[in-house]
Amino acid sequence: MTLFLVGGGPSQATGPIYDSFVEQARSRGPRIALAILGAPEQAGQSLGMYADPIRERWPDAVIEPVWLIDEDEGQVEWPNDSEQLGGLVVAGGWAPGYLDALTPLSAQIAQLVRGGVPYLGFSAGAQIVAKHAIVGGWQSHGRAVGPEIAGDGSTEIVVRDGLGLIGSAVDVHIDSQHLLERAISALLDHDITSAIAIDEDTALIVDVASGNTDVVGPGAVHWLNNEGHEVRVRRTRGPKSARTDESSAPTGVSETGKPASAEPSAPDDTPPAPSGTASGGALPGTSSTESEPPTNEK
Repeated sequence: MTLFLVGGGPSQATGPIYDSFVEQARSRGPRIALAILGAPEQAGQSLGMYADPIRERWPDAVIEPVWLIDEDEGQVEWPNDSEQLGGLVVAGGWAPGYLDALTPLSAQIAQLVRGGVPYLGFSAGAQIVAKHAIVGGWQSHGRAVGPEIAGDGSTEIVVRDGLGLIGSAVDVHIDSQHLLERAISALLDHDITSAIAIDEDTALIVDVASGNTDVVGPGAVHWLNNEGHEVRVRRTRGPKSARTDESSAPTGVSETGKPASAEPSAPDDTPPAPSGTASGGALPGTSSTESEPPTNEK
């Protein structure tokens, strides 16, 4: 029951992330569903950049493309006997399009993840897993909070209902596109309790059952907690850096607070999972006393 949420696309730096994903998928079987936005004639040329690293590590893997096409082009064909999948990969690209295509399949995806199928999401594939999905925009009330290229066709920040696999919102490309302020503004503008902002070439690995987390890659994961009039931010880095940064935050933001939870999103009658902690204890760079029970999203 693991989510691999990558803050960008495949690269040489994401090799360890693929290693972990393949290791988990092997225990289930060779079928890997790979969802990518577009029809085969448009998206086919991009399929290899996501599939090849899996085949290199696992020659027996059977890649089953899931072409996420528009409604007017037909119906998305979901894999048969999907409960027998070894893993699910959701590629990157135009986040609103991924959400449009996969929302009708959200129940099936949630069932797969609960059943133990590992989920590997790149960029847009990471953004859409949240209960509240940040899927575009580069301005907050007319003020730039990121580059226009990150807007995915929208000007003001767009937050939509996501797949609901975890409670915290997710944003990506944080360091490469300078989007930390967008994530902060999304919390304040849309009354979201917490968010996870992931750097390029870096992944947050979430055990959905327990809420335990780990950071892999050269960058950082930024944990954001909305405390009403301010957002507290804490950066957690993977083993290569083995440190937690507390550099200057954007105006009005404190960086001395507790890490946000990678809390799985659960039905109302299901108790929330424990807060997001690194394997074996507290998040790297924090003490166990800084961990707190997850806050239900508004």
